[in-house]
Amino acid sequence: MKKFLALLMTLAMVLSLAACGGGNDAPANTPANNDAPASSDGGSDAPQFEKMTWKYTCSATENTCWADMGRDFGQMVSDATGGAVTVEVYAADQLTSGNQTEGIQGVMDGTIDLSAHSNIIYSNFDKRLNVVSLPFLFSSFDEVDAKLDGDAGKAVGEVVESMGLHLLGVAENGFRHPTNSVRPIEKLADMQGLKLRVAGSDLLNAEYDAWGANWTNANWSEVYTGLQTGIYDGQENPLPTANGASIQEVQKYVTYWTGVYDCIFFTMNGELYNSLSPELQKIVDECGLKAAQNQRKLEREGDQEVLAAWKEAGVTVTELTPEAAEEFRQAAAGIYTDPKFVDMIGQDLIDAFTK
Repeated sequence: MKKFLALLMTLAMVLSLAACGGGNDAPANTPANNDAPASSDGGSDAPQFEKMTWKYTCSATENTCWADMGRDFGQMVSDATGGAVTVEVYAADQLTSGNQTEGIQGVMDGTIDLSAHSNIIYSNFDKRLNVVSLPFLFSSFDEVDAKLDGDAGKAVGEVVESMGLHLLGVAENGFRHPTNSVRPIEKLADMQGLKLRVAGSDLLNAEYDAWGANWTNANWSEVYTGLQTGIYDGQENPLPTANGASIQEVQKYVTYWTGVYDCIFFTMNGELYNSLSPELQKIVDECGLKAAQNQRKLEREGDQEVLAAWKEAGVTVTELTPEAAEEFRQAAAGIYTDPKFVDMIGQDLIDAFTK
């Protein structure tokens, strides 16, 4: 009898477990096993962004505000997307073995996502972009901001975007100040015959022709040694760029002027931008513009810091008198009406910056 009662109790327990769904046969689509996306923080309606990694390339080295702009943009976009978007910074055009032109080509082709290069390098693709470097186009940083943030900037931005790019912002390389180891350049006659390394640009070459320099073009990597050995008397560049290459060690004089200006176009591959959601496009545009504005501020602060450091190191700094500046301006004024450059840039674009 005891054995019979024990058998009945065992059978009852088995039937009870089966009725309650016990064991390991729970359906795979129960909430505990569901692979649905996690909701946004606090259950808000904030958009969810796909994880992406974008490559940013720039001409200048890792320790410059060019690279800082990429990092700044990346941090702001990451914060705005909850970490979904990451920006990798490749300074000194590492992705193209230091070739600046190929760095821009990579963004146009879509093998690189973001670019920061000067208008001089961009003008290899569209010569209209030389407009920013016309002689004495800007008299001050305030005038730079007024024009580049106004209608003139919109006009040149349309040229950039016609290359299959999306313009995020216009940043700054700065005014290009000539240095040399022979004599101070205080007036036009002082530049006559000086052997100056000039960045490779038909427009810059014509400007230094007009000012009487014996100019030559050479790779930037060769300039320090050329100045040290006397192959060149001098060079011309924004001060932070020159200082980054220790140019002050082999130059005695710098002329701090507004003769030639150089901007930076901060761009994204156009197809990539067009593929983004409207929400992400808005984030990219706002962060890109802010990063470019931040970079301008850093560049100008660096310009003044370098100027002060050079003075302390014994470099003679010359600022042109109004009369001397006018002498240089008049010497190069014919460039504005030279058919070669009017045809190259376009009268409408020249007018956008000068009227």
